[in-house]
Amino acid sequence: MFPAVASKTVEDVLFPGIAVRVERVSDASGALVVEAVSTGRPGRCPGCRKQARRVHSSYQRSLDERPLGLRRVVVRLWVRRYFCDRKWCSRRTFVEQVPGLTERHRRSSTGLTGWLRSIAVELGGRPAARLCRRLRLAAGRTRLLRLLTAPPVQGRAPRVLGVDEFAFRKGCTYGTVLVDVEAGRVVNVLPDRTSKTFAAWLKAHPGAEII
Repeated sequence: MFPAVASKTVEDVLFPGIAVRVERVSDASGALVVEAVSTGRPGRCPGCRKQARRVHSSYQRSLDERPLGLRRVVVRLWVRRYFCDRKWCSRRTFVEQVPGLTERHRRSSTGLTGWLRSIAVELGGRPAARLCRRLRLAAGRTRLLRLLTAPPVQGRAPRVLGVDEFAFRKGCTYGTVLVDVEAGRVVNVLPDRTSKTFAAWLKAHPGAEII
């Protein structure tokens, strides 16, 4: 006999391991609209990190999600606003974030933001925007470039340091990317490509043996 195979729910397919409950899936203007409700534990205040106990209200936020095939996916998610009960905290209320799905002030899911950031890292601005149009992803050149944030800076330079220039805007503005060659990761991004800026960084971050 064949072993029993557990049937998957909509949550398992669209939001694996994420604390949401799907209420409805519909087709609207060529996009799949997923209506969902956050089901996670009460969030922590971003100001004082105290876990909330009282719900202030709830509201629906709209998120672009990664497409299914060539179908755009929009998530309409009900989230809760909580009171912060610590008197000394500057925040009176705050909105919960759903780990793995939402980030503060973003209108795209965590997964989609990761996709867009990876595309921007590999292709830059305009080429990345052209690929996004082909993939039915709503992301222009400016939005993609804003996702490129400098990584945390180490106190010392790596032993083998790779140095290369790149264009923030081709023909106008250039920067310098510094790479740990042995680890295969970026360690810093400098705002221009001048030797003076690079020399100042080396002075502040000793340790490079091979450049």
